[in-house]
Amino acid sequence: MPNSDMEKSTRSLLSDILKIAFIFLIAVILVSVSLYILILTSIKGKEIEVPNVIGKSFLEAFEILDENNLRIHKMEVRKYSAGLPENYVVEQRPMPRQKVKAGREISVFLSSGAEVGTVPRMVEKFVPEAESMLKSAGLEIGAVVKIHSDDFPQEGIIIAHTPPPNATVQRGSNVNLLVSLGPHSVQLTMPDLRGMRLQEVSKLLEIKELKLGRVSRKVSSEEADIVLEQIPLPDERIDTGTAVDVVVSSGESSEAVSRGVVLRYKVPRRPKPPPPEDPQDPPPKEDLSDRSVRMVLEHEGKTRTIVNRDFPPDKLLQYFLQIKGQGIAKIYVDDMLAEVMICAWPSTEFVPR
Repeated sequence: MPNSDMEKSTRSLLSDILKIAFIFLIAVILVSVSLYILILTSIKGKEIEVPNVIGKSFLEAFEILDENNLRIHKMEVRKYSAGLPENYVVEQRPMPRQKVKAGREISVFLSSGAEVGTVPRMVEKFVPEAESMLKSAGLEIGAVVKIHSDDFPQEGIIIAHTPPPNATVQRGSNVNLLVSLGPHSVQLTMPDLRGMRLQEVSKLLEIKELKLGRVSRKVSSEEADIVLEQIPLPDERIDTGTAVDVVVSSGESSEAVSRGVVLRYKVPRRPKPPPPEDPQDPPPKEDLSDRSVRMVLEHEGKTRTIVNRDFPPDKLLQYFLQIKGQGIAKIYVDDMLAEVMICAWPSTEFVPR
């Protein structure tokens, strides 16, 4: 009998242990599943800052995104890029630094390299036509150098260009032009016409293949039509076909008589740019482009414009004017009053006031 009671007690104890073990196992499984779900939910809901993969190769971009728990999607469309070689990322979506969910797919656009164009043949074309041709090819005019050429006698025609015709270049590149100024002129020394009669001067200029330009008169003790002044000056080197202006005596000596006077002005340069702050940087280039010059003459209560056009810096401007008594010349450079000059009786040249 006692043995039977022990067996029952042992069985009951084993049954209780098995029940406890089963309950503990179920609890462990439930806790593990809950933790897994909690961790998975936490990971999926986590926001990640999108890294910048622009400028990286496709392989580098893939590795960077994978390290940040993001996926990559290569777009079918490619984009031209002058700065990035083929198969490098030129654009990404979403943009860098944006917040996205973990596992998000990041789309990338890859470079197909620089967009290229072909330089058209522009030799024997005029500059406006060449500009239109370059624009159609996605190119631009660069430096324009002008020289005299006997082989290309038409002024303004293109002699050559770089890069040469049919060269392959990046779109947007500059094409430099060499343009003709016409044939070389024959130069000669300007003869001294002073003291000669106007009629003799006209014949001499014709022999020298020069032209008689403006004839102004000046009050002088000389007899009438004697050359007193000339431009160009004696012994200057000039081209054939140059017009020569002369001032001749009027044969009268009254202030009321109109006289020829000379207005000379040298086009100034622009102020030099300041040196760079960093001594290692190259010095800035001086701007030697043309400047707008307007000369206005105030005379006898009236105002008239002598010239209004662009000239290169250091260009010496010379004009013969016909005035009585006193004249005032105002000179504007780039629409700013640069100098006031005056010519009072009996002077024949304007001087700074």
